Amino acid sequence: MIQSIVSLMAIITLAEMSRRANWRYRHEVRLPMQWLLDGTVTRTASRRFALAFIPILLSGILTATVVMSMVLTPRSGQEGFVIPVIALMALLFVGIHAFYLRLIAKSLGGWGK
Repeated sequence: MIQSIVSLMAIITLAEMSRRANWRYRHEVRLPMQWLLDGTVTRTASRRFALAFIPILLSGILTATVVMSMVLTPRSGQEGFVIPVIALMALLFVGIHAFYLRLIAKSLGGWGK
C-alpha cells in the first residue's frame, strides 16, 4: 500500500514539473529530445510529446513494479527492500526529469522564449 502512495506521489510530481515546463515553453513548437556530448541537439519532438515522455515512461515502470511487489513474494531476507527500492526508483526518475528540463532550458538559452 505504501509503495502505491510513493509511486503516485512521484507521478504527480513529474506531471506537475511537465505542466509547468509546458507553460514555460508555450511559445516553442518543438523541444530538444536528444543531444550529442558537445551539446548539439540531434533530435526534436513536439512540445507535448517531449514533456510527456518521461512521466509516461515512469508511470508504466512504477505501476509494473508496484503490481509485482504486491503479487510476487520477495526472496527471504529481502522483504524490507520493497518500499526503499520503489522510493529510490521514483527519486531517480524525478532527478532524470529535472536534468532533462535543465538541458532543454540550456539548449533554448534560458527559460523559454
